[in-house]
Order: sequence, then structure tokens, then C-alpha cells
Amino acid sequence: MRDEPATQLARRLGYSFDDPALLARALTHRSAASEHCERLEFLGDAVLGLVIAEQLHQRFPDIDEGALSRMRAALVCRDSLLKVARRWKLAEQASVGGGERTADGRLRSPSIVANMVEAVIGAVFTDGGWGAARAVVLAAWDEALADIADGDGRDAKTRLQEWTQAHGWGLPEYVIRDAGVGISPRFLAECHIQGVLQGRGTGARKKDAEQGAAGEALRAVKG
Repeated sequence: MRDEPATQLARRLGYSFDDPALLARALTHRSAASEHCERLEFLGDAVLGLVIAEQLHQRFPDIDEGALSRMRAALVCRDSLLKVARRWKLAEQASVGGGERTADGRLRSPSIVANMVEAVIGAVFTDGGWGAARAVVLAAWDEALADIADGDGRDAKTRLQEWTQAHGWGLPEYVIRDAGVGISPRFLAECHIQGVLQGRGTGARKKDAEQGAAGEALRAVKG
């Protein structure tokens, strides 16, 4: 990883490594080197789960364990990891073997960078401890935590529909554009309420794009 991209990634993370080799390892797939990201991924998965569990436990003192578990699962799922990976621009800096990229340089499997998000969190934890890792996770998941703030595990589309119906605004309408096979994110969604564009979202699946658009629209109408 070159110095300039490493600096840019550190800026996006909000964390500067004392040992940059840890970050380089977190971005190295097993197809590229014997020193790869999987042990850091194992550690980061545990750290991420604990940070999110702590936040949900603190924010929703009246929610039962089952609902908290569903909320945590929604926040740490593969799609959530991919959103963070795109925000951190990990695909551009991932070190992988030649067979893991297409002819035009794209990663064949999005799961590679989803796993690298956890590896980066593990690297931050190893380098800077709990406080540093917790801060990185909270910054990256701030919007997702806000979107789940109803505390009952309902998704953004459901919450938006209930909001618009309660205010007599009818049902939200979604317009989906398919960017084509091999493009990531493939689907682009717009959410319109009473004919007015209120939110946009992207995703590897139509459902993900619509959820992103609904979440943005919900924040917009709630002010």
C-alpha cells in the first residue's frame, strides 16, 4: 500500500496507525500473501459485535434480548460491511492474487472487502486498543445506528411507509435503475413522497438500494 493511499485511508478511518504494517496486513487477501487478513478479521468481527451490542444495550434499555439481537444482526451483516467498505474505498487498496480481479481490475467477490472491514477494525484494536477501535466503529456505523433508532428492528422501508401513512402522505414510490452486471453498487434507487424526491440509495441488490433510499428519505421528512 503506497504512502498516499494509506494516508487517505487513515483519514477516512479517523485513525493513524503507529504500526502501518497492521493496516497493510488487514488489506491483504490470502490469495496474495502468506501474511494475510484472516486473523485480524477474526478479531475485528468480535470487536465490531461488542461495540454494536454495547451501543444497542445503552440506547435501548427497554428492548428485550431478542429484538436487540435482530438489530445487531442487521447492523453487522454483509450488506452493512459492504457499505462501510465503499465508504472507506477498500476495494481500490485491497491486495489480492491475480485471479481475484476481473480484467478491468474489479474484485470478483464483494465478500473480500466485507471481510477486510472487520480486519481493519481488528488492526485498529491491535494497534490502538479498545478506545481507538470503538471510535472507528462508531464513526463508520453512526448513520446505520441512527436509522435503527426506533429500537424495534423494523427496516427503513417499513418505518418510512408507516410515517407517511400516519401523516396522510400515501405510500412512498421507488424508482430503480440497474447500472448493469459487474458494476458495484449495481442498483440505484430514488424514493419519492407525494411526487417529491426525498432520498437516494445504492446497493448490490434492489432491496438494499431501496432500503438506503428509504433511510435517507425518512431522515429528510423527519427533519
